[in-house]
Amino acid sequence: MRCPFLREVQVKSCGASEFKKMIVRIPSQFENETNERCSSHEYIDCPWVKQRHEEFPDQTRCPFLQESLAQYCSAASVVKYVPYSDPGLSRCGTSSHRYCEPFLMISHPNLVTSHEVDAPTLNSGDIGPWIVDGIQTTGWHFYSANHMWLEIDEEGICHIGVDPFFAKVVGRIDELTFTASSGKHHPGAVMTLNGVDLPLVFPNRMNITIVNSHLRADPHRMAADPYTFGWLFEGVETKTSGESSINHGLIHGKGARTWMQNETRRLSEFIHEKLAGRSEFESRLVADGGTFGGELIKNLDKEQILILYNEFFSPHP
Repeated sequence: MRCPFLREVQVKSCGASEFKKMIVRIPSQFENETNERCSSHEYIDCPWVKQRHEEFPDQTRCPFLQESLAQYCSAASVVKYVPYSDPGLSRCGTSSHRYCEPFLMISHPNLVTSHEVDAPTLNSGDIGPWIVDGIQTTGWHFYSANHMWLEIDEEGICHIGVDPFFAKVVGRIDELTFTASSGKHHPGAVMTLNGVDLPLVFPNRMNITIVNSHLRADPHRMAADPYTFGWLFEGVETKTSGESSINHGLIHGKGARTWMQNETRRLSEFIHEKLAGRSEFESRLVADGGTFGGELIKNLDKEQILILYNEFFSPHP
């Protein structure tokens, strides 16, 4: 499924000029192109042609005039024409365009927060989304025990990220490094938070085709927009004989809502039972035994961070 904002046009460019610029051919002007220097015998007076010092037979148009198809994004604030065969726009021609920032901003203007997503049309039935203690959970995502999500679209393209539970607990991330950007691996990264390096590993293997490199410059988006701009990995499943599927052992459907309810309750209990009484953290606990607040980790010391992270987000809890 290609992006609805992807457009195609015919463009012209000059193969002799030092400056490469694409000029859009407007259909209404096709019949008047004989009045243009490049499309007429007058091209012989062009300074770019003369400096080539080449002899050409008598032609009715410039031999350096190049015509081709180009693509551009009609949702982008600045129009940039890209040759049709350029692989850089390949994601626009697939369902991966749903993670594009201009597409999301125009097609989903009614999202209440960046943590929320609309249900894809390819699903049906009771799939949510549900709000569990302020955390959006869906029935169409697959969730791992360490709070990463997997989405598989109708074309078999997979996207992986962290869920809003992870985002609420961790909050702002200082630095993110991908351990692998392509090939068949357990998608993984190392994030730095409050000076502590923490591993983030998806439990099943995938053939990674691209990573969200924007997160290297702005890792905050990973937690600020976990379902949308904060996605981590894109790839496809390449299951071999005897190997489990990419969604093996993951939580899906209505079970995701129950699991998320249990996780929020478990974390609140964990804070009071395991972290209470450690250094200054006890004074920051709510007195009524309520649920945990946002950016919980920023209030912990290194030892407390490791204890909590190993319990809820470690690939090998």
